[in-house]
Amino acid sequence: MKLVIIAAGKGSRISPVSNGLPKILIKVFNKTLLEHIIQNCLSVGIADLVIITGHNSDIIHDYISKNKFKINIEFAHNKDWNLPNGISVLASKNNISQNDDFLISMSDHFYKDDLLLKIKNSDLTNTSVNVGADYKTDTIHDPDDAMKLIIDKNSNIISEMSKDLLEYNAVDCGIFKCKYEFFTILQEAKDSGKYSLSDACNILINNQDLGGVNIGDSVWLDIDTPEALNYLNENRNLFE
Repeated sequence: MKLVIIAAGKGSRISPVSNGLPKILIKVFNKTLLEHIIQNCLSVGIADLVIITGHNSDIIHDYISKNKFKINIEFAHNKDWNLPNGISVLASKNNISQNDDFLISMSDHFYKDDLLLKIKNSDLTNTSVNVGADYKTDTIHDPDDAMKLIIDKNSNIISEMSKDLLEYNAVDCGIFKCKYEFFTILQEAKDSGKYSLSDACNILINNQDLGGVNIGDSVWLDIDTPEALNYLNENRNLFE
């Protein structure tokens, strides 16, 4: 099973502290976010990464060429990197074998192997896509920017997904497990002028085809702003 990493964007919000680096190369606890993701993958038996590049792709290619990682790394390029992130996932279609399940990770989310393993081991029998769901909503660092969810706790089926929900019972933690057929949904969304991952997920929601995976006590953080990076560094004990 391959892990697709969305690393095509410009990272404007964190640019004051990123020194021009793509977010995936920002250092957290003396390692780049990419190194943390690789370590997580190796810990749970994932041997293949697909990195979707776009803005400043040469910096990512140069970094990887100068380091020897014990994991197979493929690249796909999103020429429309300025569009929302569903286009990046769609760009990885040729890297995934037909009928194979695959995982998706945001490049700017910090998490550990226990969280990744829960998503990897989740069951897609009754859904096309599962997303990690954090029910610890009172601990979310930046709730205004969080992708909020309403989930039926008995069936684990998601009925709503939006950053604008006023009432919700979980938050999307940015890691997905998908059937290959999800590319068809992403293309359907694109054809209708909707380009984000959440747009495609809302098509699934209409068919009761998007599941939530309770991440329990696993921790994660979206490092999208200087404030989030500072929060992580100041609360290191919570994330180790």
